[in-house]
Amino acid sequence: MKKVLNINKTIITVISLRGFEIGAILLFITLDRVFTNQFIGTYNENLVILVILFTVLVNSVLLIKDVYSLINEKRKQTMLQESLQQVENLNRTLRAQRHDFMNHLQVVYGLMEMDEYTSSKQYIEKVFNDIQKVNNILKTANPAVNALLQAKVLFAEKRGIKVLITIKSQLTNLKVSDWEFCRVIGNIIDNAIYALLEKEGDKIIEIYIYEDIKNYGFIIKNNGPKIDGKIIDKIFKPEFTTKGEKGEGMGLAISKEVMVNNGGDLDVISTERETVFSGWVLK
Repeated sequence: MKKVLNINKTIITVISLRGFEIGAILLFITLDRVFTNQFIGTYNENLVILVILFTVLVNSVLLIKDVYSLINEKRKQTMLQESLQQVENLNRTLRAQRHDFMNHLQVVYGLMEMDEYTSSKQYIEKVFNDIQKVNNILKTANPAVNALLQAKVLFAEKRGIKVLITIKSQLTNLKVSDWEFCRVIGNIIDNAIYALLEKEGDKIIEIYIYEDIKNYGFIIKNNGPKIDGKIIDKIFKPEFTTKGEKGEGMGLAISKEVMVNNGGDLDVISTERETVFSGWVLK
């Protein structure tokens, strides 16, 4: 199974290695002076030691910065690959609908020729509902968001979860990059799906994307179990997860960070009836 690089552990490892280097340098200097019986170095020797220690510390900071950059680029690449795959899947769905359109017309025409009006009505309703699902998703001007929503709807419905989508914005001038915005709403929808997997009865996720004068925003609801009041304040903290070994604990933390960095925020309210995530970013 492919493991996900843990940012905090990587940084701790880097710092530990640099600490070991500094300790080794100090130990070498100490032993050298013990064996030479010179416990106080000359000015030049002390200056060299300070330069070495300073260089190691600077290299440590730069290395940690590089680690963050590499991890961020890796995440970006992974998300872009997923977005491209989702766009291709959406295109495949649209091509399939276009290919089937004439077949559907022929079936309806045949039923009406046989005066099977009730059957033709039922057939049209079923086809219309399938087409309407995709049409609702295609209301934004952002192909990556459209593809992500389509993929999540299919994923949820295969697990018996009904997804209701209302889109009141085309997200035309969204300042957040496509891959970051998709990561945010994707993480929240995934958490909603996970929360509903063990639920009995109706399972519903509602997705509402909108804009106002200042902001682009979204609201994602699910009728799953209430989030315990003891942990709801922790869900946006790095490495906190309620999924056990299945969770990384970084999804919601990163989502919160993305929204805040773009002049917005991400909040959650959870009751016995529903859990609601609401997020917004500046236009």
